[in-house]
Amino acid sequence: MNRRFLAVLALLALLALLPWARAQAAGDTLGALVVNQTVTVAGQEFFQHFVAAWRERELAERYSLSIIERPTARHGSQVWVEYAQRRMLQLQLPAARSGLQALGERAAEAVFQRVADAEVERLLFRDLDLAPDEI
Repeated sequence: MNRRFLAVLALLALLALLPWARAQAAGDTLGALVVNQTVTVAGQEFFQHFVAAWRERELAERYSLSIIERPTARHGSQVWVEYAQRRMLQLQLPAARSGLQALGERAAEAVFQRVADAEVERLLFRDLDLAPDEI
């Protein structure tokens, strides 16, 4: 009876690990998100170019970002990119949509560098009075 119990227990353990093994074999991993909070056509186009450039970066799937747009009639659209509730980049969208692709690519490069710097700072700097997200 003891052998039978151990065999059933081992079988149940293997069945419990089966979905995890399938996901690992298929390469399914939960990647980071890039949240789109843009509202204008120019903002949507900037988002598409930014995300295309962001996804090409190595290790970019580790970081979740939010791209937020605030359109105003007086000043045009302001866009900022946030990581870990910190503003990494803020810019003004140009009136001509022809420059949005280059702007999105440059913004992705700048944000990636700032996110990497923030991660290095987070890992190196320790303060007992502050929580990790407050550094």
